[in-house]
Amino acid sequence: MTATRQTRQINKAAARVETAAPNGNADGEAAPRDLVNPMDRFVGYKIRRIKHAIISELNGILSEFDLRIMDFAVLSIVETNPGIFQNEITHIVGAEPPALVLSLDRLEKANYLFRQFSPTDRRLRTLHLTTDGRKLIKKVTAKVERQERGITNAVRGDLAQFVAGLDDLMLFYGIR
Repeated sequence: MTATRQTRQINKAAARVETAAPNGNADGEAAPRDLVNPMDRFVGYKIRRIKHAIISELNGILSEFDLRIMDFAVLSIVETNPGIFQNEITHIVGAEPPALVLSLDRLEKANYLFRQFSPTDRRLRTLHLTTDGRKLIKKVTAKVERQERGITNAVRGDLAQFVAGLDDLMLFYGIR
């Protein structure tokens, strides 16, 4: 859609809003109006709205297990990389060390992981899942994968190209 055509649509919508009579239903609520959001022309805005919806849904899934997103990320990373150094996780998820330490403390207290001094460098700690942690991450991952299937099913066209485009955006913004 051209910018001129989009501007005309926005102006028409604004005129409809200005001249619309305040119609209400029996409950006193306003009837839905045909409004146009001019922000919808911005890709970044759409990504932000989608991100909020996905994060909200993910928080709902994780709250069933008394976990936060950082907790899920840590458990997933440690499951995939047993013995990973604590400081390596901050680089993978792009988190600040204090946020990671809070998550590690929570997960260790809940008996989902344990920290162990590195045999090669006693200043560093390695991370490992407990039996409870391995069981938990399997349950949580199954629910998150259901969410992921819903997201990927909503993508039209070539999913691999869509994901590659997201990867390109991450590189563009130095996220990796």
